[in-house]
Amino acid sequence: MCGILFSLATQEHPVDQNEWDVLKELNTRRGPDSQNLHHTQICNGSQDNSLGLQFYSTVLHLRGSDVVPQPRCDPNTGNTLCWNGEIFGGIDVSFGENDTQVLMNTLEKAASETEILSALQSIEGPFAFVYYRASTKKVYFGRDCLGRRSLLWLRSETGAFMLSSVGKAKTNQEDPNVWEEVPANGFYCIDFNVNIANADKNESSELPRACGIPLTLFPWTYVQNQDKLDMLKEGKLVKTDHTRGRLSFPFPRLNTTLPELEMIEGADADTEPAMDQAMKKAVAEFRSVLGESVKKRVADIPYLDTKGQARVAILFSGGLDCICLAALANQHLPMSESIDLLNVAFENPRAEKAKTQPAKKSKNRKPKKNQLEGEPEVKKQVEQEKRSIYDTPDRLTGKAGVEELRQIAPDRTWNFVEINVPYPEAMEYRQRIIDRMFPLDTVMDLSIAMAFWFASRGRGAVHVDGHAIDYESHARVLISGLGADEQLGGYSRHREAYRHGSWERLIQETQLDVDRISTRNLGRDDRIMSDHGKEVRFPFLSTYVVDWLCQQPIQLKMDLRYNRGVGEKILLRHVARELGLVNASRNWKRAIQFGAKTAKMTGESRSEKGQHKLLQE
Repeated sequence: MCGILFSLATQEHPVDQNEWDVLKELNTRRGPDSQNLHHTQICNGSQDNSLGLQFYSTVLHLRGSDVVPQPRCDPNTGNTLCWNGEIFGGIDVSFGENDTQVLMNTLEKAASETEILSALQSIEGPFAFVYYRASTKKVYFGRDCLGRRSLLWLRSETGAFMLSSVGKAKTNQEDPNVWEEVPANGFYCIDFNVNIANADKNESSELPRACGIPLTLFPWTYVQNQDKLDMLKEGKLVKTDHTRGRLSFPFPRLNTTLPELEMIEGADADTEPAMDQAMKKAVAEFRSVLGESVKKRVADIPYLDTKGQARVAILFSGGLDCICLAALANQHLPMSESIDLLNVAFENPRAEKAKTQPAKKSKNRKPKKNQLEGEPEVKKQVEQEKRSIYDTPDRLTGKAGVEELRQIAPDRTWNFVEINVPYPEAMEYRQRIIDRMFPLDTVMDLSIAMAFWFASRGRGAVHVDGHAIDYESHARVLISGLGADEQLGGYSRHREAYRHGSWERLIQETQLDVDRISTRNLGRDDRIMSDHGKEVRFPFLSTYVVDWLCQQPIQLKMDLRYNRGVGEKILLRHVARELGLVNASRNWKRAIQFGAKTAKMTGESRSEKGQHKLLQE
């Protein structure tokens, strides 16, 4: 994980120094191990028209034996790279090697714009980047095709054009400058050879201009030729169609073959179906593909802590997606290493008020201090009452899940980290969380972001021999199950689509979910969790996993003839049982804001809907 901050300025469009300084500090939180600034000046005929480029990068060391500072600047060519990502395939990065330097070397060898774009599009992994090619006076920037890393741009008519991994919310609502997420719909280019005076003012009207220079977009499109797609999977360069300026998605559209299956009714709809040969083959392949994705995301993390702290933490609700990832991570990490399971629960005053509490009066009568010290049973009762407000749905499934993991891997130390967030503490950090998730600004965004922010901070307690011990996870890599529901039919809307339009409508709904992964909330989640100097990785969103799932017939991934807890994500449920997670294989989908109890935390917010904008403070 790294932080990227870039500005393009002229005398007419200067940098706001106060804003730049704030963004430097925010990006430093993302990359505490190294921070550097690089300047480049481009003269376009006269000093008045000169362009000033600033590249500021921060680094969180997660690849290779040593910290590799950024930006990477070649003193011979003047080319400059700011990189925030991980290369897990497409470009060969040897075990223990730093991927930023490997990418810089690859781009330096590219002889043309086509080769630059081809190299970038071939990368398997999450990323955002800014790359300046001095010889052609062009800056390229963008995000991976699934939008797994944050990058924002600043729309400004009078100020500098800016890119940043994290933005700064408006303090004045009349300020015309607007921070927006860079769409993950392709790679963008700023061509300094363009004559601004002659540039078509209507060109790319939906895009911001970089100090008057129109942006060029190289959009992602689906590959029609299977041979080209196979080359992408093998990590070979597939030349961009430069005349059309298009990039190739590394996965196809969904398999649209409609199954011919009989309806299932009654008790049979609640029964786990036996696996036929097609399903057995799919389960074995999916377990292998997903396992390889997990392996690449956990196996090459440097050992930075000498005290034996876990290198990997799972965002852990005990649900089907995260527990499968935990079981697979167990197969690819040394048994001597612990794995942190981060489980967050919030004190929710509204939910507590709504509960019927027969013992409420006696609960308010607190024993005297000397009584607590001298009476273990009273002390235990008070402690139990204190913990009960954090027995959220995710806490209960999390406790059950860790016990199942301990059964299948008893030699592993599983640190089940109970992260309890009192309501006053949630309110104390509320504005900081709102600022980090910016420019997203809805009630639902805050509910989800709050859960992720406290979970990724990792401060809680673990229970050893029945005693709670304060514990803070120092794992820099967080593993998330995001992406499973979109591809495997985990949402209620998939069941509704099947109910209204059978398999054909279900395929359409699933394709829609895959298509909009890049436009939804991954940038927000990246900004939230990196605020603690940590990086979140999504094994279900490896493009190799997405590619494999897109090719499978719909009924192997989800079979909504069966009831809830059986038919949705049926492929992953079979994998869970193969991993020994029998109980977890029947878990239902539960959104984190309801599982951790961050939704509607006060009586005043009862009427709020998830899509409502947050009130300005």
